[in-house]
Amino acid sequence: MKETIKNALILFVITLVAGALLGIVYEVTKEPIRVQKALAEQKANQDAYPEATEFKDFSGFDAAETAALLAGDPNFSRVSIDGVKVAEKNGTPDGYAIQITSMGYGDNITWTLGLTNDGLVNGISIISINETPGLGMNANKVLVPQFDDVDIPDDLTFDVTKTADNVPETVDAISGATITTTAITNGVNAGLLYYDTYLKGGAQ
Repeated sequence: MKETIKNALILFVITLVAGALLGIVYEVTKEPIRVQKALAEQKANQDAYPEATEFKDFSGFDAAETAALLAGDPNFSRVSIDGVKVAEKNGTPDGYAIQITSMGYGDNITWTLGLTNDGLVNGISIISINETPGLGMNANKVLVPQFDDVDIPDDLTFDVTKTADNVPETVDAISGATITTTAITNGVNAGLLYYDTYLKGGAQ
């Protein structure tokens, strides 16, 4: 009986110490992680909207309202819009940088979508992706360039194709990674819907 109590106390102390150490590690690393995340988002904003000289929070962004908007389309069931920045050029609002997350083949993909006030997709820049090496991980090489300086489609929808037709309103799928392609394309389309609903014409 005494031995059992002794072992239980030892286990309790070990668990207590381990928990305390984990707490300390979390507190020590929390701020550096936050800073690195902020830097990655800032870089993505700039890559998606190179002409901007400053990015400011869009005061009209409402997460619940945005989720309700996307809930109306089944293609957006695995998409979220995480935040919106006003892209300013020398102090004048010029467009927006919209941060989007969409569920890919194996994990969430997060990126920034740049849109100008006059209806142009400036580009997208991936913040985080963890897809299959050699397939979905080719998104930066295959998908990102397809969204550089293209007009927003009249129906607010880019379609995925496997035939490489080079039509501006279609997105050529990554070979062997249609799920990744669709995830990003659906996310872009969700961003276009948000833009058309709340931002079109330069709403501030």
